[in-house]
Amino acid sequence: MPYRVEELAEAAGVAVDTVRYYQREKLLAPPEREGRRAWYDDGHLERLREIRGLADEGFSLAQIRSLSAPDASGLLADLASENAVDPELDKTELARRAAVPEFLVDVVVSAGLLTPSGASGDERFAADSVDMLVAARTLVSEGVSLEELTALALRHATHVEDVIDDAIEVFKRHSDNKGGSREDLVALMHRLVPVASSLVGQHFERTLRTRALARIGDDPVTEGGGVVVFAHKLDKYLDPVALYEAADDHHRMLWVRPESEFALVGLGAVEVIEPHGHTRFSAASAARAALAARVRRHGPADAPAPVLVGGFSFSCGAGEQAPDWSGYPDARWVLPELTVVTRADGCWLLAATVLAEGDDEQVALDKLEERIENLAQTSLPVASSGAEVPHGEPSSNDPPYVDLVAEGVAAITAGEFGKVVLARVFDRGPIDTGLVLQRLVDRYPTCAVFSVGVGDRAFLGASPEQLVALDGREVRTVALAGTTGRGWDETTDAGLAAEMMASPKVRSEHAFVVDDISSRLATLGLVGETPSEPEVLRLARVQHLRTPITARVERRTGGVSDMDVMRVASVLHPTPAVAGTPTEEALEWLTTHEDFDRGWYAAPVGWCDLDGNGELRVALRTALVDVDRVQLFAGAGIVADSDPEDELTETGVKLRALLDVMES
Repeated sequence: MPYRVEELAEAAGVAVDTVRYYQREKLLAPPEREGRRAWYDDGHLERLREIRGLADEGFSLAQIRSLSAPDASGLLADLASENAVDPELDKTELARRAAVPEFLVDVVVSAGLLTPSGASGDERFAADSVDMLVAARTLVSEGVSLEELTALALRHATHVEDVIDDAIEVFKRHSDNKGGSREDLVALMHRLVPVASSLVGQHFERTLRTRALARIGDDPVTEGGGVVVFAHKLDKYLDPVALYEAADDHHRMLWVRPESEFALVGLGAVEVIEPHGHTRFSAASAARAALAARVRRHGPADAPAPVLVGGFSFSCGAGEQAPDWSGYPDARWVLPELTVVTRADGCWLLAATVLAEGDDEQVALDKLEERIENLAQTSLPVASSGAEVPHGEPSSNDPPYVDLVAEGVAAITAGEFGKVVLARVFDRGPIDTGLVLQRLVDRYPTCAVFSVGVGDRAFLGASPEQLVALDGREVRTVALAGTTGRGWDETTDAGLAAEMMASPKVRSEHAFVVDDISSRLATLGLVGETPSEPEVLRLARVQHLRTPITARVERRTGGVSDMDVMRVASVLHPTPAVAGTPTEEALEWLTTHEDFDRGWYAAPVGWCDLDGNGELRVALRTALVDVDRVQLFAGAGIVADSDPEDELTETGVKLRALLDVMES
């Protein structure tokens, strides 16, 4: 019997997301495809019930994969059961039993120190997870900072994986030398894992005690390596676009907010954070806190904090769909080797380096300062916007997109969801990246102009939509929904804006986005303040309804804060303005109907300093730039009374935001 994904999920008693999750984990075979339709059969249903049965018995997905193999043995099941999860121990219950805040559970999971089982949103933990968190709570209560503890744990996790791999190889080699079978190897593991664990644990405890006594007794112990950041204020201005274009580093980042007189350029990479999967936001946030705890900062007290630059993907596991997003994974955040920050008090240079064991910190700092001075004295050309920017006609020839919108309207009419945001890709030839970026800066002063360079590729844009900004204790975000064109004169312009403000459809769509954002912030304990009426945001080609939302956050007075823009973004992305409503149903429909990989389009991109402050924008009005090809992206919100041709025209208008500056 054929099933659509919703029917399969209902028959198996699981969520649609769970079905997708099992597919990504290679536990469930992919469906048969008929055009854009995906069909499942009774074999998929039987497999889902088998997975759920094993999961209810407490087995992890990795164990289920092994137990499902034809040669799975009883001893393997016994070994797996020793590490099985408690079916009652979800994140909330784990935090309650250990008497710790839930965000601490997110931190240790993101650091890889705890591995839950189950689909996203339905994870369960092993019983000994409580003991681990109680130990962490005890250390924190004795004065060890959470950030230092996280950093230490991350270092341990990084190295212990190598030790474990070596141990398994030792066991396997011993079994092979004796001519043992796979079942013999499992039996050997059953006997030796507890013995080896005890041996390693005793060695760690004895070494820790010995080194601690040596430290207390002033026995000199060599300091380990680490990351050092040196800040220096320049006595001249460096043009950010020219600096970005002149760089040949593999990793490059440009971020310009013309109206705010703020810009930053990041060149090179000292540290790269690349979490994968649906926990990528919390994992990046935890890694930021851990990195902040081990970075040593040098320079004036009023210098900018070291900055991470990067972004996230719209979704995970898009597979082999075009476009090619090589170099732009699920998430990437880079601590640049050199960062130029331009703000109201002048132009700053931050230089970062890694010190190995035994390196002289002062020598490294002297070299960084010398490099900073050399760069500051480099004569960089000021980028010129060149010829006048044209005002071309919208691109309105895309029959497949018209058909897709019609399908979306039909699904909405059938009651599958209330709104879906459908995007399209537009191809054109190569561009002069530096010239385009400078034109964007000149033409869109209220937007964030950005470019994330990876090798000879770049993902660039001019985003009007702020997802979240965090500055001290103030969280700022914005609801941006509802679009109309610009008039050729002031009267026509104002008339179009008034028509948009008076439209029940547009106002309803906008109000939903405002309410949705406020409710998402509330999950973090952030209560938003919202004006009663939206304002009109005017851009070069379009006008939007815009409502600013602010909230206050309680932050730590000492040490590194656990709150940052990444953590706030985790509850805000994706907004209804880029996905639809209800979000889960709209995303599920997009997965099977939108025939391209969004990659970083419509996802958060921006910067976050090591103190947690920063700004993330929704990557709209964007293009993926290759040496010989440029692919532009634009989308429109589809509702029940949407006209496919009108929606195509709207995306064409949005595409002109970049096409205008790409044409001479």
